[in-house]
Amino acid sequence: MKRIAAILTSLVLVFSLAACGSQQAGTAAGSEATSTASSETASAAQTKTEEQLLAEENDILTANNELWEKVFASMDKNVTQTTLNNNYGDFLMDAVDNAKDQFTEEEYASLKADADKIREIENQITALPQDEASSQSAAENGSTFPQFEGKDLDGNSVDSSLFANNAFTVVNFWFSGCKPCVDEMDDLDALNQRIKEQGGEVIGVNTETLDGNADNIATAKKILESAGASFRNIYFDPDSEAGKFALGIMAFPTTCVVDRQGNIVGEPIMGGIDQEANMATLEKLIADAVASDTGK
Repeated sequence: MKRIAAILTSLVLVFSLAACGSQQAGTAAGSEATSTASSETASAAQTKTEEQLLAEENDILTANNELWEKVFASMDKNVTQTTLNNNYGDFLMDAVDNAKDQFTEEEYASLKADADKIREIENQITALPQDEASSQSAAENGSTFPQFEGKDLDGNSVDSSLFANNAFTVVNFWFSGCKPCVDEMDDLDALNQRIKEQGGEVIGVNTETLDGNADNIATAKKILESAGASFRNIYFDPDSEAGKFALGIMAFPTTCVVDRQGNIVGEPIMGGIDQEANMATLEKLIADAVASDTGK
């Protein structure tokens, strides 16, 4: 989950990926200059943090945002943490191959090139010193949901205080073009009704509504209505920390459990809760949140 957690909070760094090609040795001076330049490039790469490298991955994806949205929308709903623990570039390469019929030859080549770049960045991340990776992991394990002020899809004001009013909150991230997301709406609504007795609530965040676009909000509301889903859906400023958190999600749907203090319990669940394994994981996270709840 290191990749997902870091991408969620690092979307604003500038992409800067250096590349150097090999050259045949010429004069002694030329060889020395080439060696110096290569050393400087290697040194610069070593100074990059994991957060910076993950931000580079995100910039690669956002440069071809529309194409990658089509890839993610057609992605197998059975994406798991184990799958994403492998090289993310390989994961994306497989996803592109599975969706290749949707793209022109030029688009397909562009997506493959993006995935290849990300695979190389993943190799750099793997080579980072262990102490940095440990420090990143420790920070992520204590992650909190970013504070926010926003509205629900009916225009009512909401903010982070909603967490304090619940023993736990199940937050589901989705978008309208995501079939697995839409497929689980009735399950999420049933869950929302069931957990009310435990003091819980399901909250949806449709990432296409974050900018408050009226058409996108109308589309989201129509999907919810068609599924008979009445649980609250909210949106907030895409440039806020919560907005960056939501827009950094790379696999949909993603669901997390947030406790009364705003802490994310365990790790986010990738894939629909209509899968038995994912629902079992969600139930365990809910039980953990309830067990540690000290009330208001």
